[in-house]
Amino acid sequence: MRSGRHGAARPPVGVLIQQDRVDFALFALIFVIALLSMFFTGPGNIAFWLALIPMVSTVVLAFRRIEHLSRLELSDSEFL
Repeated sequence: MRSGRHGAARPPVGVLIQQDRVDFALFALIFVIALLSMFFTGPGNIAFWLALIPMVSTVVLAFRRIEHLSRLELSDSEFL
């Protein structure tokens, strides 16, 4: 039988973020800039509503990056 980790827990998110700090720093920067543009324009401006697009896409991309890094971490640990 194989001695693999079946149903193993994923590594903590903080560890994954530290592995790829630059990507997550860029995600945070995009999110903050979109949030600031929303704050300064107000809901009556089209820029307010267009700023929702980068905010949602940043959250989705960050989640996908975390999933990818956790899969890489789990596959690397199986070879040990």
